[in-house]
Amino acid sequence: MTHDQEPGSPSGAPLPEGVGRTALGVALARAVESARPDRLFDDPYASVFLRAAVAAENGPRAPRAERTDAWAAMAAHLVLRTAYFDDYLRDAVGPDGGCTQVVLLAAGLDARAFRLDWPEGVRLFELDLPEMVAFKERVLAEADAHPRVERHVLTADLREDWAAPLRAAGFAPEQPTAWLVEGLLIYLDAADAAALLDRLGALSAPGSRLALVRDGALRRTREMARRDPAMAPATRLWRGGLGRNQAQWLRAHGWLVHETDERQLCERYGADRVTDGQGFLLAVRPSPAESAERPRRAAARLLVLDPDGSVFLQLHHDAEVGPHWVLPGGGLEPGEAPLAGALRETVEETGWTDVVTGPELWRWEHDYHRPDTGLVRQHEVIFLASAPHRDPVGDLTASFAADGILTCRWFTPKELSGVPEVLWPPTLVSLLEDLRRDGPPTEPIDLGYVPNQYPGAE
Repeated sequence: MTHDQEPGSPSGAPLPEGVGRTALGVALARAVESARPDRLFDDPYASVFLRAAVAAENGPRAPRAERTDAWAAMAAHLVLRTAYFDDYLRDAVGPDGGCTQVVLLAAGLDARAFRLDWPEGVRLFELDLPEMVAFKERVLAEADAHPRVERHVLTADLREDWAAPLRAAGFAPEQPTAWLVEGLLIYLDAADAAALLDRLGALSAPGSRLALVRDGALRRTREMARRDPAMAPATRLWRGGLGRNQAQWLRAHGWLVHETDERQLCERYGADRVTDGQGFLLAVRPSPAESAERPRRAAARLLVLDPDGSVFLQLHHDAEVGPHWVLPGGGLEPGEAPLAGALRETVEETGWTDVVTGPELWRWEHDYHRPDTGLVRQHEVIFLASAPHRDPVGDLTASFAADGILTCRWFTPKELSGVPEVLWPPTLVSLLEDLRRDGPPTEPIDLGYVPNQYPGAE
């Protein structure tokens, strides 16, 4: 059904109170967007839900002229969120996604089952409170709406055990699932949000996916909403959500998490559609075999110190670990000696050709995710080196992009001890203290295998 093929207008249905009312704000944003000639999506059912709400005794009354700056900012987010999650679901059930089930938690007035094209064999489950389900199903029935996918609708309080009714409706935990938690977590407190994500994880077979709004991405918009009396019916229901870094929480619970930032969203949807540092999380559930039987990757790095003892580090981002500071260096080429490889990589990443290298200091093993090869176990050798205190030289844009380097800088010992992100090796602060006190070890120190750490996960 296209925007020009508008569904019928239902006569009205009882509208739920509380959180159910917020679904109308989402429907309003989607209806306005669907009327634009340059729309990012087309949701003809959004206006149907709005007409039904107005026809209901307790329908909304606010005219368009009274919309505030806070509402405009929130509506822009709701539009981008809808477009991003549309694309996420298309990818998840597509040939490269492999998900055969879709679960929409707190589905609200979501009409994706009716407006998106779905591959054969996909099953879609919608969960929400009984009052919301009753309103939505009555409106869709009066509009003679027909889903384009096998659709199952369940009533459930997501603060309680919703896994049992989901299984009873035919959900198969052994099959890859695309989960969508759209705008839900903020209405839950920390304990309920964690319990929901725990249940979701327990039902997620290898290959399952989960999409969320990145926490902190809407800080300015949410503050505007809290100060706007017109937004009070929604904001007074906010409970804060997980209360911890969502990406790191998910990583600590077995997910690989890819973060989509404002720059990537601008490239995809246009800079005029992206505001307030918006971002999303895409989490993927790896198989136990992928996690346990990782291919070996040999690497080498340089501990580069300046004359005052500051250390040079690079900030990387990884789906398994998140943001982390590492020493310059990287993977070895076939047959390459560790010191030669560490020096070659350092020159490529800094432009420095006068680094003075010293003895081997440490060896260790750790796990991470490479975009090109997936999960790996890296066996790393670290050498002592020295260089003048300076920034990298030359145009290193391509090198930074190829190696996933976000930024780099020098750290004094005091600054290094206060770094909030992961350090690789994690014991780097104490290792440097030992090095300054005792000098290089007579034999390289083998740190062994070091499990990943996830600051803020618990």
